[in-house]
Amino acid sequence: MAGNDLNNRIFLTDSDFEELFGPVIARLVKIMNKAAIDVCPPCNGYCCKNINCLFYSEYFSTCPIYDRRPRECRYHFCYEVFTAAPLTKEEKDIMQQPIQELICGDKGEVAKLFFLFPEFPLDEKGLVSIGIRDDVLRIKKEFEGGCLDEQAAFTNLKGLCKG
Repeated sequence: MAGNDLNNRIFLTDSDFEELFGPVIARLVKIMNKAAIDVCPPCNGYCCKNINCLFYSEYFSTCPIYDRRPRECRYHFCYEVFTAAPLTKEEKDIMQQPIQELICGDKGEVAKLFFLFPEFPLDEKGLVSIGIRDDVLRIKKEFEGGCLDEQAAFTNLKGLCKG
């Protein structure tokens, strides 16, 4: 898949993410994800709630689209995860670079990194803009109401996450 095609995609696999950001960033994000395994469960979805992710449900055991999450999610780590991750200062600086560009940089360059900037792709406006909000809410309601088991809900939600 060509880089330009990837730049216009919201939902990314690990290999898509690595193709866009390179092996160094992909490796560092994997380290951050491993640190998050210990930090995240006790917080009960604080980050997901904080960014208003409509895919989040307190009843899910984990993120239903984890293997297809957008680049914004892949860069969203709380302070606790960031400090718990066994990264050098140089590696932490590398991880901060896109955030610095987001805060201080050229908005055109930021839009290349974060496709729907300034909207977050998984919040209300983001999901409306890509036309899947109602389906996400319906699937979550069916799961929370007992009409779908978790695996079926995850499968249905992942099915909405096309490039």
